[in-house]
Amino acid sequence: MLTPIEAESVCKNLGIDAPKLSTDQSWELVNDGKVVAHLADGLALRRVRVMNDNRLELTGFTSGMVDSLKARGLFSEIIAWKLRLFVPVGDTGKTIIEALLDRWPLIEITERG
Repeated sequence: MLTPIEAESVCKNLGIDAPKLSTDQSWELVNDGKVVAHLADGLALRRVRVMNDNRLELTGFTSGMVDSLKARGLFSEIIAWKLRLFVPVGDTGKTIIEALLDRWPLIEITERG
């Protein structure tokens, strides 16, 4: 049995498309904290620890994307003079991940390291 990351790597090496992960699978993998989900347009979603809480942070966005991302349900905080965007954890997070993946499809999932 291969993990989703290993299956994607094998498919990539063989030159074939990897099986698409469902929104629930993507949510579980990223929320577990062991992977980074790379989305289209250079976006990346990973679990981070901020103020003693685990959060899902979206990185790689441009200033022109902020309003669109907030409209999809992400919230922002300025930490150390830098704007950071987060996906709420909980039941609403899955819905927001689905909206993100509809607009910015999942490109690959990589292990953190």
